[in-house]
Amino acid sequence: MRRKILLVVTITALCALVLSGCPKPSPTPTTEAPKATTPPTVAPTPIAKKLKIAFVYVAPIGDLGWTWAHEQGRLMVEKELGDKVETTYIENVAEGPDAERVIRDYAQKGYDVIFTTSFGFMDPTLTVAGEFPDKYFMHCSGYKTAENMATYFGRMYQPRFLSGLVAGKMTQVNKIGYVAAYPIPEVVRGINAFTLGVRTANPEATVHVVWTNTWFDPALEKEAAEALLDQGCDIIAQHQDTTEPQKAAQARGKLSIGYDSDMSKFVGDTVLTSPIWNWGVYYVEQVKAILDGTWKTHQYWGGMKDGIVDLAPFSPRVPDDVKKLVEEYKQKILSGEWDVFYGPIKGQNGELSVPAGAKMTDEEMLNMDWFVEGVVGEAPGKPPVAEEVKLPKVAFVYVGPTGDFGWTYAHDQGRKYLEEQLGVETAYSELVAEGPDANRVIRDYAEKGYNVIFATSFGYMDDVIEVAAEYPDIIFEHCTGYKTADNVGIYDGRGYQGWYLSGIVAGKMTKNNKLGYIAPYPIPEVVRNMNAFTLGARSVNPNVEVHPIWIFTWVDPVKEREAAEALVDLGVDVIARESDSTEADKLAQEKGLYVVGYNAYVPDVAPDALLTAPIWHWGVFYKKAVEDVMNGTWTNTPVWWGLKEGILDLAPIADFVPDDVKALVEQKKQEIIAGTFDVFVGPINDNTGKLRVADGVTMTDEEKLAFDWLVEGVVGEIPK
Repeated sequence: MRRKILLVVTITALCALVLSGCPKPSPTPTTEAPKATTPPTVAPTPIAKKLKIAFVYVAPIGDLGWTWAHEQGRLMVEKELGDKVETTYIENVAEGPDAERVIRDYAQKGYDVIFTTSFGFMDPTLTVAGEFPDKYFMHCSGYKTAENMATYFGRMYQPRFLSGLVAGKMTQVNKIGYVAAYPIPEVVRGINAFTLGVRTANPEATVHVVWTNTWFDPALEKEAAEALLDQGCDIIAQHQDTTEPQKAAQARGKLSIGYDSDMSKFVGDTVLTSPIWNWGVYYVEQVKAILDGTWKTHQYWGGMKDGIVDLAPFSPRVPDDVKKLVEEYKQKILSGEWDVFYGPIKGQNGELSVPAGAKMTDEEMLNMDWFVEGVVGEAPGKPPVAEEVKLPKVAFVYVGPTGDFGWTYAHDQGRKYLEEQLGVETAYSELVAEGPDANRVIRDYAEKGYNVIFATSFGYMDDVIEVAAEYPDIIFEHCTGYKTADNVGIYDGRGYQGWYLSGIVAGKMTKNNKLGYIAPYPIPEVVRNMNAFTLGARSVNPNVEVHPIWIFTWVDPVKEREAAEALVDLGVDVIARESDSTEADKLAQEKGLYVVGYNAYVPDVAPDALLTAPIWHWGVFYKKAVEDVMNGTWTNTPVWWGLKEGILDLAPIADFVPDDVKALVEQKKQEIIAGTFDVFVGPINDNTGKLRVADGVTMTDEEKLAFDWLVEGVVGEIPK
């Protein structure tokens, strides 16, 4: 087992030994309930009058760093809450007796809320909170709370990682300098996150650390940066409170990464970007809670998703491909599918510290005292050594070719994502026919010792169940089926959500109100998707008709093209395809029509015809399932994820589609994700005019999974 990184008491002792008071170390959890000098017995009551709020700062507000960022938060409170609040502040307050005196003075003067913004203010805040139980106190970066005192901080390591991606891509010499404040977990964690970003973008780059043992000392910060530049570093990053490291880099003709705020305002385009604080997001939320009487004590550690931390705009010097890389990782963080300290992570000594499939807990991150691989410098502690975890072998069975740009292609992208994220060994077989061939292939993978087998076509269901019974120690997952066993799970995605959104686009773009739909098989999945597409189209254009052609195959380029041609002969001007090849896309491009694709985003095939496409991100599920197997938490609970979970999405909408259409689609997408809108909510008639779903009633999942009727607007019948 990995050793415990550091006990809380060790961190507290470190702060006490290294510095008499440090402005901003990590909000370390405590194992004991903190005690105020005079513990309040009840939380303060809501404020009926104008709320008086005070902010206590450790440095000058003009530093463009830590205190400047907090001051922007105070100003945001004033701007958003107007005449409901009255705020004030005091800067350059020394930690210790001065801080306690200032905090008490504000409480005695009738201030209702007091924000104390430096770690060294923690004990003074707690003492005064005990004396004034009717006041609200919030302390930044500490770990002690009371009924009327909360703590707050942000996951700055997230934008640190993103800024590391930029530095890793932009360095010319693979040597990056880092001016660091104190060797405490907050700073160590930031250095590590930055370095992980650097080496994700550039595995050859190293990050060289110089400690200043101060938070705010412009001269010393500049000297540290110059020393790193003298060592040959061509980019300077920092965890300090002034712009001096950036100025030093600029003076030498080098680049830098800022901190706390957008430091390009002072140093220009040599600052590539900066991890920044948006404290106002938290301040406004807490003040509102006090005003409406819902405030409770808490320990807050918010991230990019909350908006409390972010990345400043890029310098014009940052190329588009670097911006794209950063955006990809930012979206992973925002979606929750990934975070910075997910394994595998090696320590500075080159040994594995966090195994693949594992993620560091908040407690481990908050107590981090060791450096990751790629950092050059001395950390307080040594990296933990993780037990070698035997990674599972994972096999995939595909019904089509991996190069079809359709169903199988999308699943194979998920397989590659799984390899990239967890480092597991994978194998696959493509073009496996349903029936005896599938049974043989699935059994062969089981006999060869594969631990997890994903079977990705409906027709594999009975074969999976049969083989799984013979190999109870192997985990099987079957896509789109309905049969399970102790070692067999089933998974699918709510593809109908993407089809509804694409229907909105098609309904807006058709000129003759005739849409075509290439339908593979008359099964509930296809019927459900076609109905959703039709409902989306008719929600914006009630005169639309959808004409299906059934081809009784998933992938057959010849049949798919023939079906598309038949739809053209019917006079449709938009073709939607639930089939797996791009033949319909090609025909639409040739004929000057529009097409809605499926499974994957392939714009180059039909650049003037492709409107959009419901697309799959199967890797989101594959990663979660394999992680569960590795962690011993896997269950056979059926999975039916949607837009919210990220297993599917809508491909980018073509540039030639009007902006108002894109805006409408985005609005509906967000409503689906938020759960405020469902595609199949009544009233819904079938295509004979009979009311099937009453007004305001939402179809159950069971009803959706058994769809055997067509909605109003679909022309034709379901083949028997």
